[in-house]
Amino acid sequence: MQELINDLMIWAVTLTSFEQPIKLPTVEAVSHQQLLQTLCDDQFCTAVAYYDTETRTIFYDERMELQQDQSARGFIVHEMVHYLQDINGELVIDEMRCEQRIEKEQQAYRVQQFFLREHRQPTYQIDLAMAVLANVCKNANVSP
Repeated sequence: MQELINDLMIWAVTLTSFEQPIKLPTVEAVSHQQLLQTLCDDQFCTAVAYYDTETRTIFYDERMELQQDQSARGFIVHEMVHYLQDINGELVIDEMRCEQRIEKEQQAYRVQQFFLREHRQPTYQIDLAMAVLANVCKNANVSP
């Protein structure tokens, strides 16, 4: 598994302007229920992975088959971009405006999108997410 994590970090580094980190993030499988509790307040959601800035850990759904599923690996590459943003001081959520947060998310999605295309995987979910992200801050600033 460590070799796979190293390989995926190389993808993240290659597709961004960040340098190879000295230390890799912890990558940990968790239950789908734990993802729902952490990210979605126990409500239905489609989240399968996230990066925790406090522990510098990437958590992913234990049902994902990282050893053979390129789409699953794409989610890890996406979260590795957030790790790189974090260790380079670019991911300080509490201090960022909506537009800055979306810019960081878009960067991670672009890397994931490229990774998937290179591995001949569909990108329609990523394409949709990118389209939605483009309007998040506009919608957040609209008053009723």
